[in-house]
Amino acid sequence: MLTRLKVSGFKNLVDVDVRFGPFTCVAGANGVGKSNLFDAIRFLSAIADIQLIEAALSVRDEGGRTADVRSLFHRVGDEYADEMSFEAEMIVPEEGVDDLGQQAIASITFLRYSLTLAYRSDHSLRSLGSLQIIKEELVHINLGDARKNLLFPHNVEWRKSAIKGKRTSPFISTEGDKDRTVIKLHQDGIKGKPLSRLAANLPRTVLSVANAAESPTALLARREMQSWRLLQLEPSALRQPDEFTAPTKLDMDGSHLAATLYHLARLNKNHPTNGLSNNEVEARVYSQVANRLAN
Repeated sequence: MLTRLKVSGFKNLVDVDVRFGPFTCVAGANGVGKSNLFDAIRFLSAIADIQLIEAALSVRDEGGRTADVRSLFHRVGDEYADEMSFEAEMIVPEEGVDDLGQQAIASITFLRYSLTLAYRSDHSLRSLGSLQIIKEELVHINLGDARKNLLFPHNVEWRKSAIKGKRTSPFISTEGDKDRTVIKLHQDGIKGKPLSRLAANLPRTVLSVANAAESPTALLARREMQSWRLLQLEPSALRQPDEFTAPTKLDMDGSHLAATLYHLARLNKNHPTNGLSNNEVEARVYSQVANRLAN
């Protein structure tokens, strides 16, 4: 769950600080930056999964698509900002799996991810330009500090159930000066030296390559960010049938609803079902979904 987002230097967003709850309504006049706020969330989700240049190209500009990475930076007249920065606080799942199916368990479930990017000319990419990581960090937020960071109404029992574990050192840190910046991925759950990478040479974030073996908590932060999705549901896409091999999560327009529902209905097929058949269990899941939508 994304609980707070700070953005500066991205499109028309400067020193923006938004707190999110279980349900948050964003309202405002045209042109104030509502869509850009969602673009910032989409961009963060993308950089947790793909290369920086691909993530940049996935974000629309004023004309509907990005033709130059520079268009993502805040502009005043003909002058662009040198850097853009993001800071996201999130509650992550306690466990999950990496791309190789290996189990990961988080050391702590309340985290803050920070990223600062600069524009860099890149003649190999023609007019596109590229992005360089200036700072990347992933740190913990302890349970004792959670109350002042979670401003939406909630009780102590919920807070203790959502925020688990403890940590005293960062998961990802940045060291060195601008010309020799090093991003370090610290070992999580096992002893060993941090893995250091020269920031200037990184085509993608360190978070985007986290796995269960080296840094399970960073992996779960990555999984949480990958789950941030903007849905613009389109009725004809929602009604389309799926093959059994189709992706099991909704696309932006609502595609793969059939495969997603089928996947949800069969998630607990190996768990005790109080004597119900598989068909009855699946039917019960579909009924629960329908009842929630009706409410």
